[in-house]
Amino acid sequence: MTLRTKKMSAEPSDSDGLRICVMRDARAYNRHLLSFQEKFKRPMYDMHIKELAPPRELKDEFKQGTISWEEYIPWFRREVLEKQRDLIMMYAERALNENITFLCTEDNPAHCHRRLLAEECKKYQPGLELAIE
Repeated sequence: MTLRTKKMSAEPSDSDGLRICVMRDARAYNRHLLSFQEKFKRPMYDMHIKELAPPRELKDEFKQGTISWEEYIPWFRREVLEKQRDLIMMYAERALNENITFLCTEDNPAHCHRRLLAEECKKYQPGLELAIE
């Protein structure tokens, strides 16, 4: 099975499996829900787990250019990856048996927390296949 990451508005595929929104406030994206559902004939996401999103302050500081990506990573690690360790381990194990896709709105996965989440899952389950988009 595969753990994927995608931009939330990307075309869904059968291989996505369980689509999990990992944004703090998915309501910010709700204006796109109806058009997405009409276009793709499915919900934009199946679950919303805001605990896996960066704290609002961290996200804002990075978006405003106040901190670099290199500064973002340890902050995200401390505030999310370490605090949500059990939750992340659970989804890492679950992804061994079913496809899971982490979703957020960031265009570039190189500078996105969904990639950091997927890489953390792989630490707990080294045999897990990742597909980062």
